[in-house]
Order: sequence, then C-alpha cells, then structure tokens
Amino acid sequence: MTRETRTLARVGEREVRLTHLNKVYWPDDGYTKRDLIDYYYSVSPYLLPHLKDRPLSLVRFPDGVSSPGFYQKDAPQGMPEWVRVAPVMSKEREGYVNFILCDNVETLVWMANSGVIEINPWLSRYDRLDYPDFAVFDIDPSEGTTWEDVKVVVKMVKSLLDQWNLRGFPKVSGATGVHVYVPVEPRYTYKEIQAFVKYGAQFIRDAYPEKVTLERKVKDLLGKVYIGFPQNSSGQTIGSVYCVRATRGAPVSMPIRWEELDSVTPKKWNITTALPRLQELGDLFLPVVSIKQNIDPVLKEALAG
Repeated sequence: MTRETRTLARVGEREVRLTHLNKVYWPDDGYTKRDLIDYYYSVSPYLLPHLKDRPLSLVRFPDGVSSPGFYQKDAPQGMPEWVRVAPVMSKEREGYVNFILCDNVETLVWMANSGVIEINPWLSRYDRLDYPDFAVFDIDPSEGTTWEDVKVVVKMVKSLLDQWNLRGFPKVSGATGVHVYVPVEPRYTYKEIQAFVKYGAQFIRDAYPEKVTLERKVKDLLGKVYIGFPQNSSGQTIGSVYCVRATRGAPVSMPIRWEELDSVTPKKWNITTALPRLQELGDLFLPVVSIKQNIDPVLKEALAG
C-alpha cells in the first residue's frame, strides 16, 4: 500500500489510521473515500451533538456504493480501544449488543475510514435508553405520488404542531422524503412517543385520506404519501441529520427552515455543498437537542382514543 493511500493522521486528541483514501466510493460522481472522510471531519462540529451518547446502527460500504453494503450494530473486533461502546440487551438474541457511541471527531473519522456512510442513531441516549428525547414524523412518497404531494403533507404536519403549540424541525432525508423532529422532555416511553406520532398521523390521514396512508402494505401505499410512526420504537433508528446517503450524488440529510420547503428537493445537498450551507446558517437542528417540550395534553388525547 502506497503512502498516498495510507496514512496516520492526527484527529482530535488521537492518531487515526486512514487507508485506501483514493478508493472511489461513488463511481458515477468520482467521489472517493477521502472525500467521505473529509466531509465527516468538516461537519463534525455540527453533527456530533446529534450523535452524542446515542447507540448507533451503522451502514458500511467498504467497497463503495456500487457494491453491497451491510448493517453493523455490534462494535467490530480490533477497533481502537478509545472508541466508546454501549452494551444494550438484545430482544432478538440472548446477550448484549455493543453499540458504538460517537462522541468525538476521532471516532467519527475512524467510522468513515471503516466504510461507514450512513449513520443511524437511536431516538434516546444511552443513559436514558427507554426515554426518547424527540419524536419523528417520517414522511415518504410511494409509487404514484410526487414531491409536491409530500410537501402538502409536511405542511399539514406543521399546521397540526402549531395547533398543539409544539415546535417541529424538518429535514430532507437525502433520499425521497422529509423527517419532522419534535423534541420532547426525556420522560416519555417509546410506547407513548409512538402513540403521540400515530395520533397526529391519523389526524392528517383523516383530513386527506385520498393521499395519505399509515399502512405499509403495497396495496395501501399505491398513490399515497406514507407517514411512518413505527420508527418511534425502542431499538429503531433513523438516518441522522447531516448523514450521507449511499446513493448516486452522495446526498446529505439536511435540516431546512419551514419557509424553504417549497424551494428544496430531498437530495438538494451533497458532500460538496452541505458545508457551505452550514457555515452560512449554522446548525438549524440544534434546538432538537436543547428544547424539551411537554406533550402531556396531546398524549392524554392519544391514549384515550
């Protein structure tokens, strides 16, 4: 291996071994592993607050996006001793899963060097694992719907949250849809958070039944926008804000202001255009980790129904 493609770099407080830096990860675009690492390093001040203390489900593409990737929950053998892990009892198998925690830039760079492209955090932090600190409305198109249909539904979510006197924060997914995050006090169970999101989704479905569904069956999805609520469950994850997607163009999941909704698309930003926006606007998603909202009145209605 040549010096050009392998190096020991000082990152944060530690040295991180970087390898195969010139390997092309996005063949259609020419983006390399070096580009991926550079991106995550550059956006780390904005990204890390959203990953801190959260167990991570990682999607690795060590040979780039044109080859099959794989999910990784368990921390790999041979990782640096300074990478933090969170042992979580698994429901699917006996014993614990040692999830990686990414609290610093050196861990983030090490993950990117391991071929991690997509980073999916839990909705809760390790020290309060059973109590998420935000709820997520996952809004996605299906066959027979358009981005315009998605925007209509996202606006309906915004209107409903306004009626409930709650703040929501939208981000384009980097794929096909929009995620609306509602920060909450970390004292509600996953069951309660899911009930809250489902209740809101039902409101919107009932108001716009010809275009909205809560069902994942293919026959129910056709021609309708899907509002997902099951993701608000223990152990479920969703692509992080500022996460890169393993698709053509290397798109990035980017927070937007509500007034921008009409002028954006789900893949508007990628690993070359995201940082200038962040440098101009800062972290529009920072309130998600700082605001703690009380949803008791809505939750009472949701559970009563």
